[in-house]
Amino acid sequence: MNNSVIENAIEAILFVSGEPVETDCFLETLELSLGDFERIMNSFIDNYNLSDRGLKIVKFDTCYQLATRSEYVEYLKKFAGAKKANNLSQAAMEVLSIIVYNQPVTRGTIDKIRGVDSFGPLEKLLAREIIEEKGRLDAPGRPILYGTTKEFLKIFGLKSLEDVPDLSSLQLTMEEVENAE
Repeated sequence: MNNSVIENAIEAILFVSGEPVETDCFLETLELSLGDFERIMNSFIDNYNLSDRGLKIVKFDTCYQLATRSEYVEYLKKFAGAKKANNLSQAAMEVLSIIVYNQPVTRGTIDKIRGVDSFGPLEKLLAREIIEEKGRLDAPGRPILYGTTKEFLKIFGLKSLEDVPDLSSLQLTMEEVENAE
């Protein structure tokens, strides 16, 4: 293999991995000696990191990783927030809306308002850290109370819950609905 093919393979491995890759893994995959690998990798890192890209290759200990250049962090934060919000299902948005306007609220109350089970959307919102457990209701069974997180505020571009529109301002009259059609 020529150096260009090896460099392209290294870049592809680093991209697909998403995590640090051990030198030994490269040696085995690329069938190179340690000396040849280090020579090729050092040259590749120098050329890669000097080019005008959004990514760089970093080495720590015996690992290499593809990383974002620090000057693009703000763009990534905005993108991640927009992507998380855009990837919520209709059911997750319904559950989130109920939580926003009724927090802290139990799953039972959410299910009652929606008329269907909300386990899946709740789990998705919890996993994305958009909502969190805020305690337990002092009632039989001690159900969990849910509320929004700082991540929710960040994703939706709010400074505080006071920035959430008043529910009455979102309600349309029947006349407004008919005129919109």
